[in-house]
Amino acid sequence: MKRFEQLSKTQQKKAINESLTRLLEAICEGGIRFSDKLNHDDLQARIDAAFTKAESMQTPWFVHEYILDTCREELEGMAQCQAEDAVYSTLDEHVIEGIA
Repeated sequence: MKRFEQLSKTQQKKAINESLTRLLEAICEGGIRFSDKLNHDDLQARIDAAFTKAESMQTPWFVHEYILDTCREELEGMAQCQAEDAVYSTLDEHVIEGIA
């Protein structure tokens, strides 16, 4: 197993992008919501506005792009933290995922 720091720069970028993709999918599917009150920000309000924009423009398939237009910095930061906390298997390792 490798830690994030042991990956090449290309692998690190790929890990962050994959994490960002999973995060956006969860947000778009309604699996993740943020509390603006508890977080003292307006992240969820901006995400909700992106959904409203997608609906009003009748382009729901672009909602992830609308979200990134106003929330990229925060979501990329979260994706980087997730990528840094993960462990990565090598080709010669067999990984069985456990139930947490």
